[in-house]
Amino acid sequence: MEGHDDPKRISSISQFVAGGVAGMISQAVVYPLDTLKFRMQCETVAGGEHGTKLIWHTAQKMWARNGVVSFYRGLPMGLVGMFPYAAIDLFTFETLKKTMIARNMKLHGCKHEEDALPGNFTLALMGGCSGAIGASAVYPVNLLRTRLQSQGTAIHPRTYTGIVDVARQTLKGEGVRGLFKGLTPNLLKVVPAVSIVSLPFQPTFSPRPRSM
Repeated sequence: MEGHDDPKRISSISQFVAGGVAGMISQAVVYPLDTLKFRMQCETVAGGEHGTKLIWHTAQKMWARNGVVSFYRGLPMGLVGMFPYAAIDLFTFETLKKTMIARNMKLHGCKHEEDALPGNFTLALMGGCSGAIGASAVYPVNLLRTRLQSQGTAIHPRTYTGIVDVARQTLKGEGVRGLFKGLTPNLLKVVPAVSIVSLPFQPTFSPRPRSM
């Protein structure tokens, strides 16, 4: 729709939407594995199963409980959270990069954008910043989605009827602060991961898929 002559001439709104849609697609594709991972983590107890045996038996339990639906619990909430996360992440990164390029072109008198690209260290800082902003903005949705995925396990025995119920129980039992429980460890994971992904130069139109 845009950038036929020059792929770098993509509007900010298009970048925002493209990043969000790409994030939703990637989330939907890997969601069953994501759910299985969370349930395995919650089923790991002292003296219990481990390794491949735990993977197989956890998948069997999920299938026996509610078929393929068990692998997609919380998907709507995951998609709702992924769109703003990926969109904010990409938009912030591209905005920071364009600002740095414009600054370098003015400061050093460069005629071409390629000559004014930020260095790897600067790209890493911008990537970490954009990832932290995106992850923090949607963290409550991510937390509620994770609780839906892990409900009824050994470590998280509580169960929910749906999105509204998990939000209600969380707010009732832990208050608003409960929606941000574990944010710091999450940022310690996201920031370095996104910084590393940002090191190679990415074209303006290429969304950078992430994990929340």
